[in-house]
Amino acid sequence: MLVTAVYAGYPFYAAPAVKVEHAPFYSHQPKPVVAVPKPVEVEKPEPYDFSYETKDEDGNTLSRQESGDRTGAVSGSFSYTDANGLFRRVNYVADTEGFKPSIETNEPGTANANPADVQVTAQEPPAIQVKAAPVQKIVKLVHAPYNQAPSAYSYSHA
Repeated sequence: MLVTAVYAGYPFYAAPAVKVEHAPFYSHQPKPVVAVPKPVEVEKPEPYDFSYETKDEDGNTLSRQESGDRTGAVSGSFSYTDANGLFRRVNYVADTEGFKPSIETNEPGTANANPADVQVTAQEPPAIQVKAAPVQKIVKLVHAPYNQAPSAYSYSHA
């Protein structure tokens, strides 16, 4: 239906009535999307064995040995020995019962103890021979110009 009217001498047309409908309103929140991770296939452990030992120019020795089996259990050791004979060796087993280390050392200040389920076996440290450093006499020559040399007499101008 079209309605025509006159306003100040100009005709204008009224727009037809339009029925307005609002979008539906949902009172609940949408369900979150949850990603389900794919199962990860874990490979079975393979047995292995490795070791190394190295000595530096100062006579210090580092070494490590480790082996593992098909169950995933690992056992091994690592150690440090300095040129004076002080050493620390850590033996360990890691399996279904956890990590179990034991320490052997002759470092000064250590004692036989079992802190935090770690067995520590302390031995007497070796006698360390300390060599005295060579003494060097250092002489520093200082040259002072004549006009800056200290004087036994002082003169003042009045």
